[in-house]
Amino acid sequence: MSVNKQTVWLVTMLSVMVVLSAYYIVTGPVEPADQVAQTAKEKQGDIKVDIKPVDEPSSSGQKSAEVLENQSNDFFVGYQLQRSTLRQKMVEEYMQVLTNPEAPEKEVEEANQKIQQLMKIDNQETVLEELIRKEGYQDAVVITNLPHVDVIVQSEKLDKKQVVKLISLVRQHLQVDPHHVTVAYR
Repeated sequence: MSVNKQTVWLVTMLSVMVVLSAYYIVTGPVEPADQVAQTAKEKQGDIKVDIKPVDEPSSSGQKSAEVLENQSNDFFVGYQLQRSTLRQKMVEEYMQVLTNPEAPEKEVEEANQKIQQLMKIDNQETVLEELIRKEGYQDAVVITNLPHVDVIVQSEKLDKKQVVKLISLVRQHLQVDPHHVTVAYR
């Protein structure tokens, strides 16, 4: 029975990977995560917040509001697709270990645990992104690289209360210390 479930799961994941790869090929490359400029740090119980946008739009006036909005939407979709593609590659590597009949039992067990951990993190990120959208943001991306978590929201600007609220959400749902959370807006 579990072999059937694993086979169905593998086929489903491979199908998702093919769809995401095709979308990534059509949309082109995405900006790297190191352009995140927003930070929130906890020092002696106080949270110091420095609020900056991820990418300032040019003030030349050449881009219309609609073009900027489409670019911003593409940014978030691209991040989510890039994250999913990376995770799918990792899951595929672990699945190769699981399906290898010559693999030692210890490696199979480790690969299975890592797949479950990746699925858990992916689920937590999805839930957290949805909660952030329910807070009134148009879109959001949560990037978990334990112990650090990056949160990027689609917003004109953020004030300190909003940043603290976002950090609180991350802390509640991912059990991460506030000084390990980075919040940015775009």
